[in-house]
Amino acid sequence: MSSSKLTERIYAYLGFHSVEKSGETDAAILTCLDELKEIAHFRYKYKFFNTPPEFLKKEPYTSYLRGSSGVIVAVMTLGGEVDARIKFLGRTHAAKALVFDACASAYLEHLSDEYEKTLGDNLSYRFCPGYGGSSVEDLKFIFKILSPEKIGVTLSDANYMLPSKSMAGVIAVGGALQKTCGSCIVADNCKYLKGGVKCYGSEKK
Repeated sequence: MSSSKLTERIYAYLGFHSVEKSGETDAAILTCLDELKEIAHFRYKYKFFNTPPEFLKKEPYTSYLRGSSGVIVAVMTLGGEVDARIKFLGRTHAAKALVFDACASAYLEHLSDEYEKTLGDNLSYRFCPGYGGSSVEDLKFIFKILSPEKIGVTLSDANYMLPSKSMAGVIAVGGALQKTCGSCIVADNCKYLKGGVKCYGSEKK
């Protein structure tokens, strides 16, 4: 993904805080990305299944996985240093903290997209518990399968992942729903499309 595409993704996050595009914000984004590249420790843990684990044998997962030849269950994180930086900025520089938080979210998705290119072709988009009517309670099953504590990610009793700049989800291998906005089952509520951008690098619609 080009730096301009990554910046668009960051602005999609900032849009929820009514932050307008400007030269000042562009400069803040570049500064925050430079800092992120210095302190982030990206880690990714996954497991491939020919047959979906039991917790995926219900809607909306069955629709998402229809026609697939397998599924990847994954957890990814930027590490605790990023959370610490966001908390520090929240106390000392609120405006920069807002930009840094958005940059971290977009950067995590970008690194995850790039890593997943090494896992094979014909992969769908990530589907995370909480999307499309699924329950965040399903994070517990992912954590039981992967034990991502080994890469520094834990799950609270309230189903919050720590560090906060972490994600967990599933990726269909093959199947009907590829990385296109038209086939995405969460398109109607997509924060990216509302901001005029896509969550992935493909040029397909």
